[in-house]
Amino acid sequence: MNSIHRRTIGAACLVLTAGCAWGQQSRETTGRIDEVTVYRGRALVARAVEVGPGQGLREIIVTNLPDAIVPESLFADAAAGVEVRSIRYRVRPVEHDVREEVRAIDDRIADAQRRERANQQRAALALQQHAYLASLEQFAGATATAELRSGVLNAETIRSLSEFIFAERARLSREQLEQAEEARAIAEEVRVLQRERALLAGRGATTAREAVVLANVTAADPGELRLRYVVANATWEPSYTVRTDENFGTVVVEYFAAIQQTSGEDWGDVAMTLSTATPSLVARAPTLSAMTVSLIPLAAPQAAAQQQMLGEFLDAREGLYAKRAEIEQRRNDFAGYAVIAPADADAARARQRFDEELNRVAGDMQLLDVLGRGNVARRPERRAVRPEDQLSVTYAVRGRTSLPSRADRQGVQIAALTMPAEFYKLAAPVLTSQVYDEARLVNTSDMPLLPGPVSTYVAGRFVGHDEIPLVASGESFTLGFGIDASLRASRELVEKTEQVQGGNRIVELAYRLTIENYGPRPADVRLVDRLPATRGSEVKITLLKGEDALSNDAAYRRDERKHGLLRWDAPAPAGATGPDAAAFEYTFRLEYDRQMTIAGLGSEG
Repeated sequence: MNSIHRRTIGAACLVLTAGCAWGQQSRETTGRIDEVTVYRGRALVARAVEVGPGQGLREIIVTNLPDAIVPESLFADAAAGVEVRSIRYRVRPVEHDVREEVRAIDDRIADAQRRERANQQRAALALQQHAYLASLEQFAGATATAELRSGVLNAETIRSLSEFIFAERARLSREQLEQAEEARAIAEEVRVLQRERALLAGRGATTAREAVVLANVTAADPGELRLRYVVANATWEPSYTVRTDENFGTVVVEYFAAIQQTSGEDWGDVAMTLSTATPSLVARAPTLSAMTVSLIPLAAPQAAAQQQMLGEFLDAREGLYAKRAEIEQRRNDFAGYAVIAPADADAARARQRFDEELNRVAGDMQLLDVLGRGNVARRPERRAVRPEDQLSVTYAVRGRTSLPSRADRQGVQIAALTMPAEFYKLAAPVLTSQVYDEARLVNTSDMPLLPGPVSTYVAGRFVGHDEIPLVASGESFTLGFGIDASLRASRELVEKTEQVQGGNRIVELAYRLTIENYGPRPADVRLVDRLPATRGSEVKITLLKGEDALSNDAAYRRDERKHGLLRWDAPAPAGATGPDAAAFEYTFRLEYDRQMTIAGLGSEG
């Protein structure tokens, strides 16, 4: 059989659903969701599909695919003894027999309506009783008046009749209230049942999403094949719970993934993997084309439009970066690469359009560099990129897990990591009188930690929230562990002098920093403050007193001291308060042109 004849027969088998000249069999199954990889915004799902015994060409229909499926992402991994010839996606209407369910609701509606009629009859009887009591009341009043005029009034009879009338009116009022409440409840029940019936009847025709796999089974007892597909409406974010004991020993970092998936299918007892990679259906890089430029008169309409488009240089450039990212995402999501033959004209045109768009935006960016208004100064730092975008990591969740399709976020633990920590107490009285417990941790695990929120616990007690930055394996980071209520910090201006010397103004300021310890145990505190800093030499700043008491920590001296940050390692004895509190003083001098004034003693991030 030549290749053209073989392809023709294969194509015919794709179209037919009930056999062909080769004796093709058809089998329908839902398969079993076995593996899920969750990305940011989507997930890759793998279903294990039993092929079944027997050899030969077979059509396997995998049903109940979710609404959020990306159809073009379908592909199948061959099992042992199974050759996958083709795979296609189809959507077809399915008639679902709901007559029994509708009849059950009709019976409930009929029962509610019978109760409604009975209630209406009781209400009508109550109205008749009210009318009878009114006529009886009129009769009793007329009789009492006549007997009073004739002097033969029977007071006991009048009293008994009056009591009967009032008692009956009270009973009827209670019954009417109960009947009105029952009527409201029955009416609401009927409305709910009718809505349920309408929804159920409307589901008589549903849509089935299916993958049709054509396979050639060469083994008598073949293994399972894997159907894989991408679904939208799935994402995850990292979060952490950090725990330490009351003695501030080691720290346990519990790493969680907050997963949200509304794909329309439940993931039960699956092997789950979490990834920060960007899944793409595109394997080839875009083609870079040549860029040509030409000159046009400044007065030409094209030049005016071009200048208007450029606008402010940096804003325009950021807009182009965003546009390029949007085109890249659409190109990555393009389905044609996954299922359309490379020679297909539609796929080729689509690939070319995406590449042309990217080249056009890149040309606008390059043109903006040349024609944009204003200068750009050289900067040592690189363009800002989100830390998580710089790192692609994958985490395999231990064991198997289940995750139903629902809107709320569900927490799944990735790992519990024990890390060495250096604890200390930090006081910054220029900012707050509170003293905080902090720790410097080292990520000794082999996995990076992604940026995410932290819930912190000390000896089982929740103390607050924090944030973990991007932390590589072996890197250190800082976490807060709440306020130490036994310590207080204060900062006081104790002396200020000002004088003019020659053409300069000289200002000297002296501050006292104090740590009070109300607790029964001594504490070592990192006490921090700052000097004003200046970018140029127009203000001379000198630390006159306190330099010798500053911390000798090598990292502080190397990284922070040169920016005007001051740190003392202050021992705070137990019970040291008031005049016994630990205190540090420092004095600094500002010297600047007397014709000028100080402005902008602010802070820098």
